[in-house]
Amino acid sequence: MAHVTFYVLNGEQQPPEAACELLLARLQQRQRIAVVTGNREAAEAFDELLWQRPAERFIPHNLLGEGPAGGAPVVIGWDQPISAYGYSKHCLLNLSDKVSEDAHKFRQIVDFVPTDEDGKTRARERYRQYRRLGFELSTQEFTKTE
Repeated sequence: MAHVTFYVLNGEQQPPEAACELLLARLQQRQRIAVVTGNREAAEAFDELLWQRPAERFIPHNLLGEGPAGGAPVVIGWDQPISAYGYSKHCLLNLSDKVSEDAHKFRQIVDFVPTDEDGKTRARERYRQYRRLGFELSTQEFTKTE
């Protein structure tokens, strides 16, 4: 069964920016990551955010359906099934307000607890959903590595 880690953000941190830091750390461990956003616009915005990173902190990625046939180490999608992401991924990074129907196919899932009250409420609901599905859960404070 997968392990779900909720990162509690603080201050001005937003899930997309925190996700960039976590992706970089996981890529250094040679993990392949599926990023799920709430919709196509959010996926495209996250793709653009990754392109704005400095060259020495570049994260090889592509939007689902773009890029090489085998896919990049990081593939960004929205409501597609996990099978559409190509080769097997080690980690699911959730930037959506929902729990993926395919979450059970991953060893590790990363989710976020934003600072705003509405975001916290949605994160609590995802936590409850993961718990009902039998996932191992943990929370930790997010610390920026840059």
